[in-house]
Amino acid sequence: MHLLLKKAFYLKICFTLLSLLLISGCGFHLKHNDGLAEKYPQIFLQSGDPNGELARLIKLRLRGSGIKLATSPASDIATLKIESERRSSRTISLYVNAQNAEQELSYNLSYSIQSPGYQAQYFSVNLYRDFLENPAQALAKSREAELLTQELRVIAADHIITTMLSLENKKNDLIDKIESDE
Repeated sequence: MHLLLKKAFYLKICFTLLSLLLISGCGFHLKHNDGLAEKYPQIFLQSGDPNGELARLIKLRLRGSGIKLATSPASDIATLKIESERRSSRTISLYVNAQNAEQELSYNLSYSIQSPGYQAQYFSVNLYRDFLENPAQALAKSREAELLTQELRVIAADHIITTMLSLENKKNDLIDKIESDE
């Protein structure tokens, strides 16, 4: 009995070590230590609607990553600019009586990120969701579209943070010339 417990203990230890080795080998990192705060210690968020839902979601994610939000733009801090946000819908299919059966909700977001001393880089996010439309429940239809739009905004905010993590900055030619002249 004692020998069996000893074997089980060593088997658990070996399994744990093997699991740790595999996890560390694949590049696994804890989510809270993503390096975003080191890359962007402070950032200015510029948006057409600074109190809107998208700006609130982005601010929440930036603060969650440990980034301080600046109240005004400065030459020594990065700028995240929300260029445009657009939502549209189109009919995908119809019922036999020519009423809408299925709609596609489209959400498009354009934004740019500029780090101090680097060129602004422009990005866009295009997201699509389909939903069924019941003509007998007009209020439910508009509420479902509203909830889908909120979901798409959350995905877009996450996409912006992911883009910021993977961003490789490109030096501005004018700044290179000034630095080389000095």
